Amino acid sequence: MKKYHQLVLLIVSAISLSLFLVYRHEYNRLHYVLEVFNFFGQPCNFSELQKADFVVEQHDWGPQPIWQEVDNSYVYSAFLRGTKDVKAIAISNDAKSVPRNCFLWFEDKKKPSPGKFKFSKMATDAAYNFFCSGSNPESTPFAVSFGNRPGRESDLKKILLTDTSTSELRKNVTVCVSPSTFTKKKFIEFISFHKVIGVDSFIFYESDIPHRLSKLIKNLSQRLEVQVAFLPWNYPKRDASSARTIVESDCLLRTSRQSKYVITLEMNEYLLPKQSLQSLFDEVPNGILKLALPVKKICVNNLTPDKPITLQNYEAISDSSYNVVRNLFRNDNDSLVDLGVVQGQASIHKYVRCNSLLSKTITDYSMNKFSTDLTRSTLVQLLLQGQL
Repeated sequence: MKKYHQLVLLIVSAISLSLFLVYRHEYNRLHYVLEVFNFFGQPCNFSELQKADFVVEQHDWGPQPIWQEVDNSYVYSAFLRGTKDVKAIAISNDAKSVPRNCFLWFEDKKKPSPGKFKFSKMATDAAYNFFCSGSNPESTPFAVSFGNRPGRESDLKKILLTDTSTSELRKNVTVCVSPSTFTKKKFIEFISFHKVIGVDSFIFYESDIPHRLSKLIKNLSQRLEVQVAFLPWNYPKRDASSARTIVESDCLLRTSRQSKYVITLEMNEYLLPKQSLQSLFDEVPNGILKLALPVKKICVNNLTPDKPITLQNYEAISDSSYNVVRNLFRNDNDSLVDLGVVQGQASIHKYVRCNSLLSKTITDYSMNKFSTDLTRSTLVQLLLQGQL
């Protein structure tokens, strides 16, 4: 008889446990639904946001850049500095291929005015800055052209100018994302994490993010209280070694006087403050305008789909010879002062495939302090529920 009592108790315990697990699952689903309702105010039809003929109001980062061939060089974007000075971002095979003339276009004139041209080389081999200065301080140009010889005006390619001279400081932190290998999971988790730590603006330099997804994210931006912009990237060279340097330069010029702090990352790189972004900024003296944050490689050995990548991979490669940094700029000033590498206050976690058995690693659980906020963030929950 005792055995039967034990069997009944075992069966009742098993049923109770099963009911508890079902209840917990349904409770979590209900909790998520209530969070979404609370977030959106009313049920949201995501398919309608993807198919809508409009995109909600976006922050104006200037004319859309695009790589244009100019003789033996390519120009991506151009920016007005002051009232008559132009700075353009370009690539060229060598200094001999750089154009030797520039022209400024004004709204009230049919023909362009010749400008004074000069150039400088960036840190990488192919990247250059082209400069064009006008002689008429009373008029403001709206476009610039470059060429090796004057030629006909109809042969000149106009590059529209981005003017930030009258911009107001509206963003606190902008993350620019250089061209990266895309996956939906990586894309959503990157935005979600950086929003959790206080980033309020993103600019993706992209070529393969699906339009459906980018449109949906833009239409959700006001509700998410974060601005996400997408700029085209039709890089004309096979060797993309200069891409990150070019993106960082374009990002700084494009966000000038509009974002207080700016950093350029790849989609597998996460800015990790020791406490919070604000506490990091509080540590920066007013005269210091650039921080070099050390990059730490984290081995990606686990890719469970129902958990963020940052919350399942903790093995950091220990390599004293690896000294890569990412620069965090204070961008409300034209001059830059280099503080050097900031030890202990912040770092960049770069998630890469590696063989942890062949690499010396140390365990780093510093991401876990953001685990609750990241897991419960709206975009991550939508991703887990298969609604993105």
